[in-house]
Amino acid sequence: MSYVGKYYAVKRGRHPGLYEDWQSAREQVEGSPNAEYRSFASKSDALAYLRGETWRCPDLMKDMILVCVDGSYKNGVCGSGIVVCDQEGLHEFYFWTDEPELAKMRNVAGEILAVLFAVNYALQRGVRHLVIRHDFENLRKWISGEYRTKTLLTQIYKEFVHFARKKNLHIEFEKIKSHSKDPCNEKADELAKLAARRQQNINWKLEVLTNVIRNDRGG
Repeated sequence: MSYVGKYYAVKRGRHPGLYEDWQSAREQVEGSPNAEYRSFASKSDALAYLRGETWRCPDLMKDMILVCVDGSYKNGVCGSGIVVCDQEGLHEFYFWTDEPELAKMRNVAGEILAVLFAVNYALQRGVRHLVIRHDFENLRKWISGEYRTKTLLTQIYKEFVHFARKKNLHIEFEKIKSHSKDPCNEKADELAKLAARRQQNINWKLEVLTNVIRNDRGG
C-alpha cells in the first residue's frame, strides 16, 4: 500500500533523517539547539531538502511556458500531475477522474488529460510557445499521425491540440527517458500518484475543452 501522509525531514537534530510520523520527528528536534526540519507531501521533496537540493524553473523567453506531465492509475481512478513553469514561477496542479471510459486507459488517460490541461492553460494565458516535457512517446505520435487515434479520448486529444495550433500556439513535445531522474518530471509523477488517491488541488474536467471550442465557434 502506498504511504499517504506527510514526510518529516530533520536536517538538524539528534538524529537527522526522514520520518513518516510527527511523533518520531519531534523526538529528534524538541530540546535540540538549532534544530532544523520541515514537512513535505512527497518523499522526493523531503529527500531533496535533506540533500540541500532545490529545483527551480529555467529562464524562459517571454510568452513561453514549460510543463512537465505525468499520469497514474489506482483502483479505478486516473490521476493527472502537471508542473508549470511560466513568467510568474512554478505552479503545481493535480486532479483525478473515475469516469469508467477513461479508467479503461489507466495511467495513459491521466497523462493525456494532463497535456490537455496544459494546452488549455497556455491558451487562457495567451502565450505563444508551449513546451511539453513527457516520457510517453505516444503523446507526440498521436498528434503527428504516426499512431492512429482509436479511442474517443485520443481523438479529442488530437483535435484539441490541432485547435490550439490554429490559434497560433506553438506546441513542442520534449521526450525524456522514463526513470531518468529529471526533477520536473519526477514531481509531475508524484502529483499524478497523489491524484490517483482521489486528491486534487483543482477541479478540472474534460468538458472544459468542449466549452472552449463551442465558445470559439460562437455556438
